[in-house]
Amino acid sequence: MKKLLKIAVICGGPSSEHEVSLNSAKMVLKKLDRKRYAPTLVVIQKDKKWKLGPSKSIDIGAALAKLQLFDFAFIAMHGVFGEDGRMQALLEWIGIPYSGSGVLSSAMAMDKGISNKIYQELGMNVPAYKIISKYPRSSDHRFKVPAVVKPVDGGSSVGVSIVKSTKELQKVVKDALRKNDRVMVQQFMQGREFTCGVLEKKGMAFALPPTEIIPRSSKFFDYKAKYRVGGSLEITPAKLSPSMTKKIQAMALEAHRALGCRGMSRSDFILNGSTFSILETNTIPGMTETSLLPQAARAKGFSFPAMLDLIIEAGLKRK
Repeated sequence: MKKLLKIAVICGGPSSEHEVSLNSAKMVLKKLDRKRYAPTLVVIQKDKKWKLGPSKSIDIGAALAKLQLFDFAFIAMHGVFGEDGRMQALLEWIGIPYSGSGVLSSAMAMDKGISNKIYQELGMNVPAYKIISKYPRSSDHRFKVPAVVKPVDGGSSVGVSIVKSTKELQKVVKDALRKNDRVMVQQFMQGREFTCGVLEKKGMAFALPPTEIIPRSSKFFDYKAKYRVGGSLEITPAKLSPSMTKKIQAMALEAHRALGCRGMSRSDFILNGSTFSILETNTIPGMTETSLLPQAARAKGFSFPAMLDLIIEAGLKRK
């Protein structure tokens, strides 16, 4: 009998995306092929204790020792600690191969200031933006409105606001800096919202069919629109001409490669007229029942379990 690959599905963490992470992990756990894998749910609780399967909560030192008994780690954590390179660094330290991008790639994609500079170097359109820091304190919060205010290193649209007046901008930035060291103020662009995923097969990255996102519960693709069933209308493949489809796929692939992503990524775009502007690249896209990467993979002919196989295969090549 072929030995099953022991996989730790790691989720939770200290970020505001804790609950989304749990839902992603549960779906991954459900969809992993039991003929190939022996998965265990590993939850990093909000009190920073770790819980491996049904066992009691333990501290990080004991948890890392137990993790070394696994063959692979599937990271289903979003936001701080999971998506910013820190979990990846821990796993590399103890020598466990893992899913998704490496330490530097994760950190660069998570930091919207850095990733925007990389996009601009590639010649991609990026909405005008400004980074405002708490340390040293930035006093000049002027920016053309309407604008979008978001954490520089956030995800799942947590903490994102659209402001329509200068007075509102000052207040929102001030409030945001109480919770974050840096915030991005970005030009609000009216247009159609799209996302395009990338997977890898045998070391070769390929773009998935793009998805158009039409929010129903909100004015833009915020947390509710992303994770509430029926919160948005998602059209996959998107209704785009063949040339526009190739254009967005090429941009998603270029962002994936330039950031050094591994295994999977999903980049978000705004289409204004005939011009795509890139907003961000997610190195650990959601894996919930409403998530976009699995939808796009299915449209390309990959079932959820087959998509997970590709992600794991890419991670194992890191050995």
